Amino acid sequence: MKIERIIVHEVQKEANRKDIKLVLSDQIIPLSPESTRLVETLSNSYNSDKITYGIFNLTSSSYFPSRFDQYRSVFPVNDKDFIDLTKDQITGIQSFMSVKNFAKGGYFLFTEYSINGASFYAIFLLRDTAGNTLKRVGSTFEVDSVEYLDTNHLAMAFRLNTQNYNKRNGNYISFTNRKQPDVSEYFTDWVCAIKLESSTGFTEKLYEIINEIPLPKNPETGLYYTIDEVRNMVYDHARSNGEKNINIKSLSDHIYGDENAIQAYATDNDIEIDTEFRFDRNALKKFIQLAIDVDGIKLKFSRGDFGNKVRVAEGDPNMVIIESKEFAKKLRNELDKNGYS
Repeated sequence: MKIERIIVHEVQKEANRKDIKLVLSDQIIPLSPESTRLVETLSNSYNSDKITYGIFNLTSSSYFPSRFDQYRSVFPVNDKDFIDLTKDQITGIQSFMSVKNFAKGGYFLFTEYSINGASFYAIFLLRDTAGNTLKRVGSTFEVDSVEYLDTNHLAMAFRLNTQNYNKRNGNYISFTNRKQPDVSEYFTDWVCAIKLESSTGFTEKLYEIINEIPLPKNPETGLYYTIDEVRNMVYDHARSNGEKNINIKSLSDHIYGDENAIQAYATDNDIEIDTEFRFDRNALKKFIQLAIDVDGIKLKFSRGDFGNKVRVAEGDPNMVIIESKEFAKKLRNELDKNGYS
């Protein structure tokens, strides 16, 4: 990770009160081992959370993205440009917080950094860190060298992929999904976010596509893969990515030999899926099979079929129900052939 700039502004507001006080910083936080590792820790916390994706509402009244565009139009930008940008944006949050009774303030850490060639503009909202992680020193903050790893009070995080935003490629903004109405209701309004979609939603849409798209051929045998083989390929490809992301083009090329196959099918069938997204681990498990061999019974099925074709009977945990027209037909045929009818 390469960090360019960090600054913290404090928003003071109590729940059930409308009065808001801004404590703005006039200087960026010096880059040091402590401040660098703080951002790294916050980024890791962000990466481990559930993510909601979206885009900016780019109307003339959308101040947050308009101000960011103004900032990016100057090249090269300097520290003062960054300070002015963050001060202007955080000032705009007041009108959104004042109408939310349960909204509370906190420490808003703005930062620019890059990872593996991708550049980001991120905002992390921390709470309950006074005299702990962050300490006010003059017109800025400093990071406590002892307590900086205490990031359990991360209430919300926003991240803009600046390269994807410049290209208007996919859902270029994302949030942590911490299910805190006091934050999410004003936070997304403040940054002018629309078309919000969760990582769970995208993973489930991918499962829907994989189940419906024509099966590819195995280039070695010339035979078509089975649907379970394709599901396993998706699962293995996703899990092999250390960043827990699914890149649709890479996945499509890996399975179908055509990087546009999945996206083309989604477009043709009015399925909105991002070109790259963080997969949801539980939703991804639908792609792999469950295999059970016990008590003289062998049963193998996709996790995606559990609760649908295969389920545990309500009220009797020892009864398993298989509901499949084709399975029942096959079973009757086998019984007839073996004289069990």
